[in-house]
Amino acid sequence: MCKTVIGKKSRVLAVIFAIILLTVGPGHGIAAPADVEKVSLTRGAAIEMALRKNIDLKVETLGSSMAGTDVARSRSIYDPIFSVSAGGGVSAVTGEPFFLTRSSTSSIGLTQNLSTGGSIGVSTQAGFTTANAGSTGPSTTDWQSSAGLTLTQPILKNAGRKTTELSITLASNTLRDSHERLRFIVTDTALAVITSYNHLYALRETLESRRAALNSAQAFLNELNKKTGPLQRMDIANAEFSTAQRRKDLVDAERNVRDQEAGLRYLIGMESKAQLIPVDPPSRNEPQETEEQAVKAALAFRTDLKQLRLALTTSELQEQVARHQTLPELTLTGSGGISGTGPNLDNSFRQLGNHPAHFWSAGMQFSVPLGNTAAKNDFRKSKIRTRQVQTQIEALAWKIQNEVEADMRALISARLQLQMTDRSREFAELRLDEYRKNNRLGTATVQDVINAENDQTTARNAQMDATEAFSNAVAKLWRDTGVLLERLDVPVAITQPAGP
Repeated sequence: MCKTVIGKKSRVLAVIFAIILLTVGPGHGIAAPADVEKVSLTRGAAIEMALRKNIDLKVETLGSSMAGTDVARSRSIYDPIFSVSAGGGVSAVTGEPFFLTRSSTSSIGLTQNLSTGGSIGVSTQAGFTTANAGSTGPSTTDWQSSAGLTLTQPILKNAGRKTTELSITLASNTLRDSHERLRFIVTDTALAVITSYNHLYALRETLESRRAALNSAQAFLNELNKKTGPLQRMDIANAEFSTAQRRKDLVDAERNVRDQEAGLRYLIGMESKAQLIPVDPPSRNEPQETEEQAVKAALAFRTDLKQLRLALTTSELQEQVARHQTLPELTLTGSGGISGTGPNLDNSFRQLGNHPAHFWSAGMQFSVPLGNTAAKNDFRKSKIRTRQVQTQIEALAWKIQNEVEADMRALISARLQLQMTDRSREFAELRLDEYRKNNRLGTATVQDVINAENDQTTARNAQMDATEAFSNAVAKLWRDTGVLLERLDVPVAITQPAGP
């Protein structure tokens, strides 16, 4: 009965083995096409390619460039305003005598806004007035020219540099915020490349271990096929089953590698379907920061915390301006200049230069909306917003501290896992050697050797996974403390383009 069951099992396994061979071919898995380019890629090169070609990073860079144009646009409040005007008209009064008056004026001026909130303007004006008294009466024409200076300055509301340059300051803070956001995206992109690169390296190592395990099982099966006997048939059945299972594992490993290559190609912006060969193993370098130092660095360098601090600066400025806007409006105005008159334009300008007349004027305007409800509520709203941002900073600082402490705990766990898997692999290799020796001596079965090989493969893959997890834990700690780019020696220089 036992022989019959073993014989059926052997035939079933042989059929499965044949199906797999027909499906994947006599090779060692899903082999890549021979004409596919193979690219050996270092981790640093992968990060550099991502920073240059990653499509998501390009989108964020364009957003930062747009913020730069807003800064230039906000400074347009200090662009001088050039103006030209001209006009004329006729006025007639019926009766005896009949009066008819014609006039025309033209002016050229230049106005400049001041950082104090006021403005200063210079202008020159020329014009004439012609008066007729009846159809037969005398006609007189007087030309008048003038050059003057005008100044306006608010004293209470709308006065001061902070109020005048509010839009400039807000645009500058927005630009700095966009720079910090860009740095945040760059850091996250670098971390994604590191983890993806490490995972691809680990998957390729797993692929190699699966291939080695399949080769070993195939060699074992070939050796057993040369022997005969009932025990050999059972060993052959076990070896065939092991070979079929390991071929399936190899196919899965090949697929995982191809999927991971596609993900890494997207991250680094590689359009070709090249086969990526990572050459740098996951780093085993230990971070030098203590938990206290890591928390301190995170509170100083985290980009999201810097963004909130910029938001607090902006909110405090808006609060100050809003409080200032609750004041009444008091504006001082003054103007003065010289003028000249004459029978023609040339004489009026000549008198303007030789014997000009002088004029000046000064005034004050005061106004305040009764109740001033809008300005007062804007001020209250800005105070609430400032308090809100302060609370957000406190909450984020607490969250950052918790994240860094969790990263430290994860790093300790990853370090212990790495040490244990190192020892497990050593023991698994020694154990496999002993079982192979005992099998040759006849004191260990084929199934014992197969199990030892499986354990050795599992230990090797577990060690690679632990190495990957440790390297990723270090990179995540550096990301969460805001120093990942510095640790990788990746400079991020943010410059503003000269034009669109």
